[in-house]
Order: sequence, then C-alpha cells, then structure tokens
Amino acid sequence: MLIKRVLESSSTLERLAEDLIRKRIFMPRMIDLEVSRVCNLRCPGCLRNADTSLCHLDEKFCTLDRLRDIMEEIPSLRGFNFMGDGEPLCNPEFEDIIRYISSKNIDILLTTNGLLADKKMVDGWVKSKIYRVHVSVDGASKEAYERIRVGGEFEKVIENLKLIAESGLQVCVNVMMYESTMDEMPKMVRLCKDVGVKEITFLMPICTLKSDLGEFPARPQISERNYTIFAETQRLCYELGVKWIFPIALQPMFRRLSFPWVRPEVSLEGDIYSCCYMIGRGKTWFDGHLVDIPSRDNYVLGNMFRDGFKEIWYGDAMNELRDTIKRTERKRGEMITRDVLRQMRENPSEKGRFKYCEACLPRWGMACS
Repeated sequence: MLIKRVLESSSTLERLAEDLIRKRIFMPRMIDLEVSRVCNLRCPGCLRNADTSLCHLDEKFCTLDRLRDIMEEIPSLRGFNFMGDGEPLCNPEFEDIIRYISSKNIDILLTTNGLLADKKMVDGWVKSKIYRVHVSVDGASKEAYERIRVGGEFEKVIENLKLIAESGLQVCVNVMMYESTMDEMPKMVRLCKDVGVKEITFLMPICTLKSDLGEFPARPQISERNYTIFAETQRLCYELGVKWIFPIALQPMFRRLSFPWVRPEVSLEGDIYSCCYMIGRGKTWFDGHLVDIPSRDNYVLGNMFRDGFKEIWYGDAMNELRDTIKRTERKRGEMITRDVLRQMRENPSEKGRFKYCEACLPRWGMACS
C-alpha cells in the first residue's frame, strides 16, 4: 500500500519513503505496461496521431502468455498500471489478464475511456479487486465531449461512469484541458459530484498539434480569464468534496517524478523506456512545437527478454538516467514560465544521453502523466 501511495500523493511520510527509495534501488513493485495499441476513438489530441507511435506496429496486444513472461522476468511485481497509446478494453484477452493478475494477489490500476465497459465487465473488476480505475472524460456536455473524444458517445460514457462509481471501485475522472474547453472545468467537477465520483485529475495534453495560441487542440493560454476559471474550479472541488489529485498550474510547476526508481515503462515486446512520455517516440510536441528527440534509441534502455530485466534495472543506462534526474531536480512546486521551459529544452544544462529529461513536460506538469 505504501508504494501505491508514494506514486500518487505527497504527504510528509510519503516524501520520506520516496527519499529512502532513491537511496537504495529495489526491484520494482509496479510497472506501467502497454496492453493495447488499438483504440475505439480518434481523438485529435492523442499521440496516436504521431507517425512514431507504437500503435503503427504490427503487434497490437499484450497476450496473457506475454504477461506471464513479464511477470517471470520481474518477480517482485505487486502492481500493474495499464497504459499506452491504445484502449485496454480493446484487448480481446484483457479480462483473462485481469483474472490472472488477481489470482496472484497483484494490484491493478486501469485507465480507460470507459465506453466499452458494461455491468458484467465491471462486476468482474470488482471480483478481481481492481485497485483503481481512471476514466478519461474530457467534457461535461455532449458537444464538448464528442468534439474531443471523436467516435465517443457522451450518454454512454456517463452511464458507464455511474456504473463504475456505484460498484464501489475507487474511481477518478481524467480531464484534458484545452483552450477551447476551459469553461468545462467547473462543469466537470459538478458532473463528478452528480455521478458519485470523488476524485478528478486535470491534465495538460502532450499532443497539441498546433501552436498553444492556435487552433484546437491547444493548451490553455496564460490569461486572467483562465486563472479565474482555475480558481473557480478549485473552490468547487472544496465545496463539493471532489478531490483534485494533481495541483498543476497553467504555468510549468515542478513535480518530482520517481518512475526510474519504482515504476518502469514496459512495451508489450518487453522494451524498457525511461518514462511514459518517451515510449516509442521519435518526435513529440513541446508546448505546441514539433520537436525531434535526439536519437530515439537513447531512451530505450533495453529489452527484458534479450538483455534481462534485472540487468537493465541495475545497468549503466538506468543509473545514468537516475543521476540526470537527481542533478536537475528543483524544489517541489517551483513555478517557471513556458518560455523558460522552452529555453531549457533548447539549451539544456545537462550534456548526456538523457539531457532531454531536464525539460520533461510531465515533470513540469505540462503533459498528461
């Protein structure tokens, strides 16, 4: 339970535990595993739109046999976080995977768009004791939601959101913030209250495609109007008893990420990546600009089935990544401007293999992580 809490919150006790973990590297208790490269939606702000997304590869799903292989390579695992550029529920073996993991008393954190769920499936999640479900709902009205979640059905996702909330599972709503949908922020808090969801996470999109000051999808602008909406949303969360998980700001705010110490990113082929932001990327969007990541292979740390997971986890590349992150850390909650963050990307102080990590967007609360 402590590891799960360290990953998701920041009390004094949990910060102390995080510091201890960084002093001695243990085999990971949780991994972020790509389980599907297929999705039932066509969202304009999704990294599936990048030609370097892993969703374009021939292999589409993590099979139950592959999951067993991964667990054999990492016997310390006590938790799975299913993520990637696809929808987990599209995987035809997903329910079998859930049941198998549950039989090993291992926790599961699931992020889904929620559209493919039904009562039988949710009942199975309850029986399998899924630890936590994140449902991505980016609009509190049919018009706003279906503009962002292209191919989605607003009425269906709300119906399923209620179903999941009523099941007793711990559920959180994830909301991407775009300039054109900032008015939806307070409405989303009210929606959570109405359907029985007690937690909400507001996130910046990675893939903006256009300039931040351009057309949809663009990140929220720095404006008095948007700060007013932000403050109103925070007030509503407090009044309605809906917990705002990540206290991000419109300007970059430093967050201390611990992925390379406790929670690696794993592709369904067994490739180990530096973090979820880099998995499969050769290019990405940085504050509205398309950016080349210097040598894509620099951020692939190895393949567990070829190199062995333990050898990668304690190897030179992973240790160099950890050192880079520690050397470039700031005070938690420190805020800078988007211009300064862009300058950090263009002129990093670090000169090594992982110099891009200094200006990592998730690290500065400017991308979905």
